[in-house]
Amino acid sequence: MQDVFTAVGIMAWPLFGVSILALAIVLDRVTAFIYGWSHLQKMNQLDSDFSQQLQKKLQPDQRHQWCQLYLQDSFANWRKRLNILALLGSLSPLMGLLGTVWGLVLMFRKIAQTQQAVTPALLADGLWEAMYSTMAGLIIAIPCLLLSGIFNALLERLQTDMTRIINHLNYQLCFDEAANA
Repeated sequence: MQDVFTAVGIMAWPLFGVSILALAIVLDRVTAFIYGWSHLQKMNQLDSDFSQQLQKKLQPDQRHQWCQLYLQDSFANWRKRLNILALLGSLSPLMGLLGTVWGLVLMFRKIAQTQQAVTPALLADGLWEAMYSTMAGLIIAIPCLLLSGIFNALLERLQTDMTRIINHLNYQLCFDEAANA
C-alpha cells in the first residue's frame, strides 16, 4: 500500500485529504437522510409532534407560513454539503491529472538527463507511476459523483413526500375548521 501511495506522487496527500473529506460528507449525509426519512414517517401520523405544532397555529395563513418555513428548514438541512460532494467528485480527476502531468514532467526530465538510450522499459517505468495519480483521482471521483446523484434523488423524494404530507395535514385542519364553523 505504501508503494501505491508513493507512486501517486505529489498529489497523494491532497487526494488522500479529498477522499477523507468526501467520506465524512457521505457519512454525514447518510445519517441526515436516515433521520429525515424516520422523521417523515413520524410526521405522517395525526398525533405527531409536527401535527400538534400545526394545530396550535389557529389562523390558516399562520399555519401556511409556518409550514413553508418548516419545509425550507428541512430542505436546507438535507441539501447541506451535497454541492461540496459533487465538487470533490469533479475536482479529484483533475487533481489526479495534475499529478500525472507532474509525473510525466519528472520522467522526461530524467530521460533528458540520462546519457543512455531511451528504451521502452524506461518510458513504461515512468508512465505507470504517473498514471497512478489519475487512477487515484478517478477512484475518488466515481463514488463521489454516484453518491451525489443518489443523494439528490433521495432529496427530491423526501421533498415531495414531506410537501405532500404537510399539505394533507394542513388541508385536514382547514377542512375540520370549516366543518366545525
